[in-house]
Amino acid sequence: MRTIVAVVICGLLAVPASASTTPDTGRLLSSAARLSGLSARRPVPSKVLSRSRYEALLVRALQRDYPRALQRVDARLYSGLGLMTKSLRAPLGPGAQGSQAWYDPSARRLLIRRTARPRRTSVIHQLVRALVDQNFGLRRLAGLRARDRDRALAATAIVDGTAALVSGRRASAPTGAPLDRFLQIEETSGLGPGRALAAELRYLGGRGALATALRTFPQTTEQLLHVDKFLERERALRVRVPSRIGDFTLSASETFGELDVRALLRAFAVANATGVAAGWGGGRVALYVSPNGKSIATVVLRWDTADDAAEWRDAVLRYVAAAFPGATVQSDCPPLDRCWSGAAELAVGALGETSVFASGPGGRDVAAALLGQD
Repeated sequence: MRTIVAVVICGLLAVPASASTTPDTGRLLSSAARLSGLSARRPVPSKVLSRSRYEALLVRALQRDYPRALQRVDARLYSGLGLMTKSLRAPLGPGAQGSQAWYDPSARRLLIRRTARPRRTSVIHQLVRALVDQNFGLRRLAGLRARDRDRALAATAIVDGTAALVSGRRASAPTGAPLDRFLQIEETSGLGPGRALAAELRYLGGRGALATALRTFPQTTEQLLHVDKFLERERALRVRVPSRIGDFTLSASETFGELDVRALLRAFAVANATGVAAGWGGGRVALYVSPNGKSIATVVLRWDTADDAAEWRDAVLRYVAAAFPGATVQSDCPPLDRCWSGAAELAVGALGETSVFASGPGGRDVAAALLGQD
């Protein structure tokens, strides 16, 4: 049955839009509704814009959910994790990155770029997002990225995964520098894990089962990546990061989910990144600042079992070797497992099912304090 649907979809969508006309969004909305099983409750207004106007509106809309202040925090965190290149761009997401069509939930309209008109696949993808909005509401996603990074990734991915089932879009293999690969894995999670979860839910329980995921989004990327975790609505284990550690002050903290762990390891080609990340139980990334303004990036993870924590401990050593090739291993740094000095001051430690990684001047002290929490 799924093969027949795929053939029908490919036949409908393969023909590019006419060079002389804009896409017939009314007809395509009917097709999107029929193929997705979502009701078209009202027309979707569309507006054709010049390239510059289209891109300006797109960036402005997306930066409402990823403000510059949060981008600056992430830049410092990514630098501490060895990911940072010259600059950090705001990720636009799989429905917008390099796009010619994009559905804006805040304005509830479809934006179409006048030059390089979109293929029907792109328009259908965005119209399915519009149908999800009409039936379940996408304004719930507004501001979620600033409140809960992992939850926002999971919620956005199931929406784009639902659209990808109809449009046929798939994620490409990540390329480029480590930061590029990390962001690509997260930006296109809807076209990979999101699509996989949507397909599995439809297979197990039909459109009604998929509707449950759109009505109540996955709460973590662990739920996104594992259908059993979603069906059980398994919650993340609590991770505490104190507001002060000695002279260091907590500047910012975000959830750091299973997808983040997977993306971090894959960005540096660490073997079995998916298997290692699968033991994730909870996590946070935090930025501590010293009195002289130096930053320490930390990742605190809780694992399902001690064996999962041990698997991460082996993987994180390979990650450090790839991300910080100039670091020098220190012979002794109890109670931590390993410390490094040099251009990057790094520390790794584990206690039971909890592990800590810290990067930055004073990272050893911060890691030891985080590991020693009750």
